[in-house]
Amino acid sequence: MRPCFPGLLLAALFSAGCEPFADSPIYFHGLALREDGTPFSHTGLTVEGSRPLASGVPREVPEYVPHAVTSTRGNGAFSVEILAGDVMTYVDGRKTRDRPTYRDRYRVATPLENGRGTVLSFTQGAGGGDAELPVMQVWAANLARAESPTGPVLTFAPLPPEPKAPMGVTQREYTSTPEAPELKPALTPLPILRIQEATGVVWEEREAASPWALTPWRLEDFTSVEAQVRVVSAGEWRRTPVISAESWLTFRQEWRSERLPLPTGTLRPLSRGAACHPELSAPCPFTDGALTSHAIEDVWPGAQTPSAAPLRVGIRLDTSARLSRLVVRNLKTSAAELLVEGSEEGTQWFELARRPLAPQNPQSTSSHNFRELAQSDSPWDPPLLSGPLSVRYFLDIPLTDARPVRFVRLSPLWGGNTLISVVSLAELSLFEVAPP
Repeated sequence: MRPCFPGLLLAALFSAGCEPFADSPIYFHGLALREDGTPFSHTGLTVEGSRPLASGVPREVPEYVPHAVTSTRGNGAFSVEILAGDVMTYVDGRKTRDRPTYRDRYRVATPLENGRGTVLSFTQGAGGGDAELPVMQVWAANLARAESPTGPVLTFAPLPPEPKAPMGVTQREYTSTPEAPELKPALTPLPILRIQEATGVVWEEREAASPWALTPWRLEDFTSVEAQVRVVSAGEWRRTPVISAESWLTFRQEWRSERLPLPTGTLRPLSRGAACHPELSAPCPFTDGALTSHAIEDVWPGAQTPSAAPLRVGIRLDTSARLSRLVVRNLKTSAAELLVEGSEEGTQWFELARRPLAPQNPQSTSSHNFRELAQSDSPWDPPLLSGPLSVRYFLDIPLTDARPVRFVRLSPLWGGNTLISVVSLAELSLFEVAPP
């Protein structure tokens, strides 16, 4: 198979071919464009591959190693050559994953332009035919901080369009089911707004919309804070040629905005340095402002046993206070609802708030799975935290009951009243009712 220009791949439909051997080359054809639509002409692009892991071996960040450097033509077109046995799990009926050069997936990124860029992760599921990659055009995000009648906001440009299948290629479609009627196509661009500090993630919100309220309790008193919007899309494209081998391309595209420095927050939570509930002999890791996620079983060893009731995680203040708001950062739980309770003495509890959650969606498609699998594929930015396969919550919860409390706890629920465990948590912040 010989490389061809984007837009001319249809000609390959009629070229002679057959199922490839492990060392047969497959060509992936792409197009790299600047944010104004002009090409990245005669520009070197680095192609990298992710080493596979043995089954059951955890790794948060994939190990990408260089594969090749390809150069764009004058119109921004480029081609990547990969051997079939280095990208397909099975070739000619034989397993190729054990080849030393096999890679789980590959990635290629545009150069950064004004701090913006796009990266594409991809693999070949079956067929062994050449494939055309989604157009890689940088997104002119124009992320900015602005003032509004209700306070400061973040604004950004309309999202990039979803990747369009080239002529002769079909997008794999999924039908909603009664169990997952609201499942959005993975191809639909998903915006994720992230606020990052040197020590951790201040905020991460999926489906963020412009303008986005930059409230003081979201920023607290964190320093050296930056905001960014990242947009992700994933899909599966099938090309069925007349004679030559078909191709199943699975891909994930991510666009990044520039990073926008934000002013240092000025609101210190009432709960900073407060004790945990249940009580610990050590300082509470959820009120120190360090933004580090901690597994509950590590904080309270032995408390989360199969026979024990799930632990309700909370805070004990030094003195009682009338609270107006709870901010929860990087909460992991499989619950469908979060009940927030308060108490004066730690024995009699009453409801302060309830918040619906969006637990893991078991109906996720293979495109959704690949979108989340490649959460760490950006060559420029830290891994994204949350997705349908592993939900992390950043919650801003108003508290309506104005009675003074000294204790506040989280009760994750499923099915209305079944208590569910908190798996991990980074920070709990309580804010006092402002004096009249």
